[in-house]
Amino acid sequence: MGAKTIMDLIDEAKIPCRTDPDLWFAESPEDVEFAKALCAGCPIQKACLARALEREEPWGVWGGELILRGAVVPRKRPRGRPRKHPVAA
Repeated sequence: MGAKTIMDLIDEAKIPCRTDPDLWFAESPEDVEFAKALCAGCPIQKACLARALEREEPWGVWGGELILRGAVVPRKRPRGRPRKHPVAA
C-alpha cells in the first residue's frame, strides 16, 4: 500500500468543512472566524490552503485562512461603508 493521498485522508477523517460547507463561505465576520478556528485541527489544513492559493480561489475560508480574490486576508470586514471618523469609546 502506497502513501495516502489527500482524498484518502478526506474519506477517513472527519473533515470539518464536509459537515457544514456553507460556514466556510459565511457573510458574518463571526462565522468566518469560527470556520477558521475549526480548520485548526484538520489533517489537511496546509494542503487545503496551498491548493486554494494555487487555484486563486475567489473567496472563502481555506486551510484556516480567509481568501479573497486569490489572496489571504487577515479578517472579514462587516458589510457597509467604513466610518469616516472613529467612534469614541
